[in-house]
Amino acid sequence: MADKDERYAFPWGFHLGDLHRGNEKIPLYTGSNDGGFCLLYDKVSEKKADNLLESLCLEMLSTMPHESLKVDLFDFGKKKFYNLSPLQYMHLFQTAYNQDLMSGLFEELEETIISRYQDLICCNRPTISEHNQKSKLKQTYHLVLINLENFPTEDIELRRIQNFVESACKAGVYVIAFGNQEIEQSENKTTQTILEHFKKIRVTDGEFAITEEIFEFVELLEDHSFKSLDLDKSNLLQKTLTNADLESLMDPENIKLEENTKVK
Repeated sequence: MADKDERYAFPWGFHLGDLHRGNEKIPLYTGSNDGGFCLLYDKVSEKKADNLLESLCLEMLSTMPHESLKVDLFDFGKKKFYNLSPLQYMHLFQTAYNQDLMSGLFEELEETIISRYQDLICCNRPTISEHNQKSKLKQTYHLVLINLENFPTEDIELRRIQNFVESACKAGVYVIAFGNQEIEQSENKTTQTILEHFKKIRVTDGEFAITEEIFEFVELLEDHSFKSLDLDKSNLLQKTLTNADLESLMDPENIKLEENTKVK
């Protein structure tokens, strides 16, 4: 049995930003043990929300062991995360940008979850994170970003979405759903299933509402100001590339480009 390797445990929390008071800075995390969260913003706050999401993903990719984490994005429309895009050629990032790709990627993630429950999760390894502490055969974590304006698509049944959000976390699949606050008024039951399952962070007029659901020690907000995560993304991208075996990755035999990477 392999020695316990804490680095292969999924991080205990998602870094959302920092609390500031004078020269003091305290990182603010929200727990990851409930599987993720929803980030909801108004129109003027969208860029701030995008910066948080991209910074969070790149920080995790650059600090976790190479290939221990992959980011999957369900989104179409204008391209959001330019600093994540180069990582698609290293198979650390992929985007489902039309309905067919969304259905295919969701099915892949479903199959991953089902197979892990069938083959790996058991009484003494109740989660993939715990499995990775005890096994030499490490499983890759998935961080799934979902644009609620585009996903779930109409061809994905409600029961599949329900099963997905209820079982994903233990199987090493974490979800961050995002979208304009207007999505909360949607009558789509599959969308509402995602919204109801995860805790919510709202950004209005550029200000983040940090509630006790998000951060246990909300009393610190009385004398600290919160600044959302907006890191040097190009530097984090370079760190992620440095962690990889670039010589192997640049071997023409190992490069698999998508047939069509145009975002419509």
